Amino acid sequence: MKLLLAILLIGAVLILVGSCMTFRDSDKALTKAMENSQKPFEIRYLNSGSKKIRYLYFQNEAAGKPLLFIVHGAPGSSSNFQSFIENDTLRSQYSILLIDRLGYGYSEFGKYHTIKEQATAIEKVIAEVGASEVILMGHSFGGSIVGYVATQNPSWLLATVMIAPAIDPENEKYFWFGKIGYYKLTRWMAPKSLRVAASEKYNHVEELKEFESDWGSILKPILHIHGDKDALVPFQNLAFSKNNIPEEVLTPQSWEGHNHFIPFRNADQLIDSLQVFLSEVKR
Repeated sequence: MKLLLAILLIGAVLILVGSCMTFRDSDKALTKAMENSQKPFEIRYLNSGSKKIRYLYFQNEAAGKPLLFIVHGAPGSSSNFQSFIENDTLRSQYSILLIDRLGYGYSEFGKYHTIKEQATAIEKVIAEVGASEVILMGHSFGGSIVGYVATQNPSWLLATVMIAPAIDPENEKYFWFGKIGYYKLTRWMAPKSLRVAASEKYNHVEELKEFESDWGSILKPILHIHGDKDALVPFQNLAFSKNNIPEEVLTPQSWEGHNHFIPFRNADQLIDSLQVFLSEVKR
């Protein structure tokens, strides 16, 4: 009875705030933010078949600069990493691209897509901007997606960075309140972004198992950063990388005392680690 009341209470809260729980910023809001920061970037849309994909793009005009392509978690959008596309250190060394993953932001908002479909969308955006050297960086569920892309060894991939990725099918953590956005009886209560996140969560293990045997085929350098106090994606995921990714390409980093939100609470430290890692990547 208490559980039912709790579900109903949470559902009522979700209904009341659902209109603002989109986890995305409009083009207008992003344009205003650019005016305030004086760090311009482009807001672009790619029409791919029946799908429309939004991404934010800063092009470094200097010749030969690789593309840093950042993939957010769930729920979320490209806006989560806006501070990265505005960062002077990164802008001096890379072109930078932030994607609204399929189902989030302004890319097929509210519609669930598989990891492989997300990877295909990433490849199409990379082809659209004409990048031949790409560093993929993903956080949380985005880390799972860039990890999958790494197992496919595309010709344009320079290196991969996974931050707190959920990649171990034997260590998938569930939260009871996540079922509100997944079960038909209560799904209508949740905002669209949370519905997509719930669908991803409850299909995640089976999707991970589809390419579980492919981690050993990774050929390009891959960095896995994980906080040992991560309460959302278990720290054991780092051990999965150590046990499954070839030692010669893997750089595992255990961040003591850090939780799941490294990109947002420790951005400067993350950028420093990224720079050190990429300085050793051969082009």
